[in-house]
Order: sequence, then C-alpha cells, then structure tokens
Amino acid sequence: MPDISLRDRLRAATSASHAALDDVVSGWRIDTPRGYGAFLTASAIALAPMELALERAGVAEWLPDWPQRGRRAVLAKDLVAMGLDVPPSSPCFVPSRDFGAGLLYVLEGSRLGARFLARRVRAAGAGLPLAYLAHGEEEDLWRTFLTWLDAIPKVGFETDAAERGARYGFQCFSDAFETLAPTGAPNARTGAHVRV
Repeated sequence: MPDISLRDRLRAATSASHAALDDVVSGWRIDTPRGYGAFLTASAIALAPMELALERAGVAEWLPDWPQRGRRAVLAKDLVAMGLDVPPSSPCFVPSRDFGAGLLYVLEGSRLGARFLARRVRAAGAGLPLAYLAHGEEEDLWRTFLTWLDAIPKVGFETDAAERGARYGFQCFSDAFETLAPTGAPNARTGAHVRV
C-alpha cells in the first residue's frame, strides 16, 4: 500500500469542515460594501489570532518565507480603507510545530478560495479594496507551501496533531463567519437563517 501524503491526509481529515465553511461563505454578498466589510471583519477575527499564535510558536524557523505569507497587515489595511475598525485579537495557542503545520495548511489553502473571491469582487466593479484577497497573486505560494509540507520528515512527525491543527483552523474561520453572517445567510450548523 503506497504512502499517503500529508497533504492528502489533511484534505481527508478536513473535507467535512471545508465543505461546511464553503457553505457558509457562499451565502455572503461580498460584491456589496456591507457584505464585503463583514467578510473582511470575519476574516480578521479568524486569521489574526492564528497568525499571531504561529509567530509566537516560531513559524519563521520552520517556514523561512513566512514573512511574505502573513496577511493580517493587508487585511487591516483593507478594513481601514473601508472605514471599519480592525477587530482586536490575541493569539490562540499552537502547541507544536506539527499542529502548526495543519494550521498553515488551512491558512495557505485559503489563498485558492481568495483568488475566486477576488474575481467576484472585481467583477462587481464597486472599487472595493483587494489587498487581502489578492495577496500573493503574483507568486505561487500554494505550490511552494506544498513543497515545504511534502519535505517535512515523517520520522517523529505527529500526523494526528497536524490533523487537529487543520480542523482547528477551519473551525476558527467557520465560527467567525457564522457569528457575523449577514441577514438572510444560512447558518451552516442549524440550517436556519441568521439575522444580524
């Protein structure tokens, strides 16, 4: 039986979480200033604590190009451009590099969805700021992340911890988006429509 790559393990471990998050986000009208502002706020609530926790855990030692990957500064820039407050954040907890690898899988994978969402926002023609969604568009950060992920030595690596980290990352995004779901958007957990 061939070895299953870490990427495939993480994808399998988070398929349900990923689908649930996609369901939540698909109901958002990010092509309107109000919907897009809520989207950016929810993104900041989820992303900033994870990035801060990774930095506190030493991510730059595991992933040397981390400084070009962090997005909370450009996310804050977009919020300010829209006249919105940057939500306060404090880091969550990353107990190990292995857990952090799973968290990074979610953060870096979100760039793929961001490309699609950026096209939607551009097509709306509302002139909304795109520093966050377009971050790294000219670079192949997903591919280079996968190269890093594949190169992690298997000896001593706790795949279960990486899976927990990835599930935690999706949960952070889902919680933030469900909390700020715009009026009329379905709540993925209950199927009910959330009113804000």
